[in-house]
Order: sequence, then C-alpha cells, then structure tokens
Amino acid sequence: TPAYRTIFLYYVIFALSLLTAYVTIRLRRLPVGRAWEALREDEIACRSLGINTVNTKLTAFSIGAGFGGFAGAFFAARQGFISPESFVFMESAVILAIVVLGGMGSLAGCAIAAVAMIGGTEIMRELDFLKAVFGSGFDPTHYRMLLFGLAMVLIMIWKPRGLISTREPTVFLKERKSVSGSLVKEGHG
Repeated sequence: TPAYRTIFLYYVIFALSLLTAYVTIRLRRLPVGRAWEALREDEIACRSLGINTVNTKLTAFSIGAGFGGFAGAFFAARQGFISPESFVFMESAVILAIVVLGGMGSLAGCAIAAVAMIGGTEIMRELDFLKAVFGSGFDPTHYRMLLFGLAMVLIMIWKPRGLISTREPTVFLKERKSVSGSLVKEGHG
C-alpha cells in the first residue's frame, strides 16, 4: 500500500542519513579531515604547514560530489525522473540557510536547523485557515518567505555563527603539557 511504501522510504532515508553522518564523522578524524579543518580555519597557515591546499580542496569537492551523487541516485529512484524544475533557486537558498543557521562545521546544528526550517515551512503550508480570516487574497505561502527572512535576520543577530557555533578540533591531546621555563630561553625552543 502507499502508506507502507512511504513509511519504508522514511526508514531508508533515515538509515542513509545515519550512514552519511557516520562516514562524515569518521572522515573528520582521518588526516584528510584534519587537513580540511585546518584549511577551513586558515588557508595560509595550512600552506605553511606543508599541506597541499589544491589537493585538499579537490578531495573535499570530490567526496562532497560523491555524497551528492549518492543522494541524487536515491532522489531519482524515488521520483522516477529528474527535471530542472525539481531544483529551483529557493531549494538552494534553503539548503544554504540550513548550513548557516546550524553552524558551519556542526553536524548536530545542521540537523536541528533542517528540522526547524523544513518543519517551519510545512507548518506554514497548513495555515490555509487564515484565508478564511483575512480573505481570499491572503496566501500564507507568500508570507512564509517573509518569516523565513525574519528568522534569518534574528538568528544572525542572536547567534551570528549559527545555532551550535562551537568549532572545536576533532583531535585533542590526551593531557595538557606545560613547557618548563628552562626550555623557553633564547636558543632552546
């Protein structure tokens, strides 16, 4: 039945997103993931450490394209066809807003922002009863974009780096090491 098919697809999408999150977290702990982090923070310092920035950027792009192809294959199988009308500018703007609102570099923040943004737009679709209150000229889908812009401005004022804005390195030293005063004299490091 269509209901079971929808429930099955929900669980498949959920499992694929968990798999993607797991692979992403594992990639961040690898040397290439640490190079991506260093490149994100400061490209000049990254070059001075001897990291090839061109290869690092190309690796990030190719792995991102792989994830995009993975999602696109599932989208094509679900839709049955792909047309340019499926990918309008507004979809790109919403995805960019999800990343910015969630906090760049934060997987949990992006998940929270995605639920808030997509859930908020779906709640706005359900406000058809407002047409009866304000008249037939009132269309809640037009005001949805107004509220979307207002939410973006408020978040940028309240939390300019995103909802979860802590950018901590993925690799830490197990214990803090202090340098003794005798080692910091001139010529000794």
